[in-house]
Amino acid sequence: MKITEITRNALLDHATDVFAELGYEGASVREITRRAMANQASINYHFGGKEALYREVLRLAIAALSDESPLDDDTMGNISRDEAVRLFIRQQVTPLLKHGQISRYLRILAWETLAPTAAYSNFIATEKLPILDQAEKIVRRFLPETAGRAEIAVATIWLTAQATPFIRHYDTLSKPPMNLKIDKHFIEKLATDLGRMAVAALSVRDTFSTAQC
Repeated sequence: MKITEITRNALLDHATDVFAELGYEGASVREITRRAMANQASINYHFGGKEALYREVLRLAIAALSDESPLDDDTMGNISRDEAVRLFIRQQVTPLLKHGQISRYLRILAWETLAPTAAYSNFIATEKLPILDQAEKIVRRFLPETAGRAEIAVATIWLTAQATPFIRHYDTLSKPPMNLKIDKHFIEKLATDLGRMAVAALSVRDTFSTAQC
């Protein structure tokens, strides 16, 4: 592998860490290059700047999460809407146990779910996001056919945000004052509980819409 490729890969790897820990706004070029043991000009050379580097990390995140997702079109069409919600939530929280690349990508997206940046808005305006497509297909099964675009969009964003606080603050859950034991049992219970609550909330919306018709 050429030195330029090694540098580029190091920048991507350490940028993923920094963006996951601090979010796009909090991440500095100086910190990324310090960890990658590269000079600051290398980001411009390889990516064209911080935002372009972030976009590349987001592309890698979307590709990796798409590969990990159990919710392809065939699966979505063969399971109940309640089970689709549970699987959607589970695929978001289960990778936290791995402490690897997928976990870092989830945390980056968690930052954007809570406080979207201009860089992320520019990215989603031009890139296809499977996670949003999945969420929209799920919420459409709960909403009436007459639901407007705004109502669908709000429900979609709401569903994608259900696991966000746990993903973003994962490292602090085991510390005071929470003192939670983060293990497979906890993650499974979290996925089950969040899935159950999400189904209940969407079902209430479904019942409310039907009653108004």
